[in-house]
Amino acid sequence: MMMNTRKKRLAVTVAGAISLSASVAQAEDFNATATLQNTLAVTSLQDFDLGSLFATVTGTASTEGVGALIISPLGAVSDPTDSGSINLTSLAAPTAAQGSVDMAATFTLQLPKTDVIDAGDFAADTSTTLNADLLAEGIELVHDSANPSVPSLWLMHFTVGDVSGGASTVPGSANDGTFQITPDFGETTFVFNIGATVTTEPGGFDSTNTTYPATYQEGTYAGTFVVTAAY
Repeated sequence: MMMNTRKKRLAVTVAGAISLSASVAQAEDFNATATLQNTLAVTSLQDFDLGSLFATVTGTASTEGVGALIISPLGAVSDPTDSGSINLTSLAAPTAAQGSVDMAATFTLQLPKTDVIDAGDFAADTSTTLNADLLAEGIELVHDSANPSVPSLWLMHFTVGDVSGGASTVPGSANDGTFQITPDFGETTFVFNIGATVTTEPGGFDSTNTTYPATYQEGTYAGTFVVTAAY
């Protein structure tokens, strides 16, 4: 007798969650900033002290010229060709100005531009342009009384002397105030001295001075000039 045998299949269901994860890229924004600096910090180590000077009067007119002294970056004093009648004399040694710049590559120092002032006019201003040129570019040193009837002293024709850390050259014309500085290898600080020419005021220079020659007064004469560095 044959028996029919049925095979029963058991279906098993497994319940659960299956998570399929694909590779996901996440973007993030980054900011970019830059600071552009064309100027360098100039540190003043020492102000310009012209020392004790002797001057009495200006000329009666600009054609008489001016008294003048050249102060080197080392503080040495010399006499340029100046007026035969107007006296400016150094009585005590001056102290040159000194500054420094931190920089490891070539840069330029810019001192006051005074190239329109002609040293040839110091002896006798026959072209009668010295007055206007001093107003345009000269650095005025005013008496501490601020009395307009007291004539001023004037600074011009600035020079730079190398003290340490590099060397300076004049890339342009004389007295344009520009000096190119090349640091020595491995140096990061350039120290320099500043010299200049100082003169009396031309006769007839200031209309507020009602009489000429105008008389100099004892006291302090002071002014300010700017030095910048760039690369």
